Amino acid sequence: PRPKPWEKTYVLLPSFEKVKGDKVLYAHASRILHHETNPGCARALMQKHGDRYVWINPPAIPLSTEEMDSVFALPYKRVPHPAYGNARIPAYEMIRFSVNIMRGCFGGCSFCSITEHEGRIIQSRSEDSIINEIEAIRDTVPGFTGVISDLGGPTANMYMLRCKSPRAEQTCRRLSCVYPDI
Repeated sequence: PRPKPWEKTYVLLPSFEKVKGDKVLYAHASRILHHETNPGCARALMQKHGDRYVWINPPAIPLSTEEMDSVFALPYKRVPHPAYGNARIPAYEMIRFSVNIMRGCFGGCSFCSITEHEGRIIQSRSEDSIINEIEAIRDTVPGFTGVISDLGGPTANMYMLRCKSPRAEQTCRRLSCVYPDI
């Protein structure tokens, strides 16, 4: 029988049952997962779990700066959900006056999951979008004293950094690809 077209677009990982009891096989599966994080060339992943299969889609194509700006221009309230009432939320206090300027990470650290949930391609906001958010904090967030506590993203400051070669960026499978340099 001829293979179905989608059968060429995925990588079969060792089954959950096999990796849960074998550290070396777990590391192997993890390495495969990390090699499939480039949205330009990643394939879907499939892993057997019991009598079923889990399908993991390839990463989404990164947002452009304009698309990032439109996401951050949405009317977010910058307050905890009303269900929390007046409860003190330490995590909220920490980020209350912070501004997210980028997402993603090209570091490829094996101990970190940022690449898995934000992507390995850096996606940055424009300066105008960032200034607009700072002004909105100044004008609408109670208790603002004029200090932005954090201007950054989930990783070291990689704002506006990217591979110098768009062609290489789309095809690179290295875990930490900064071609040829930052």
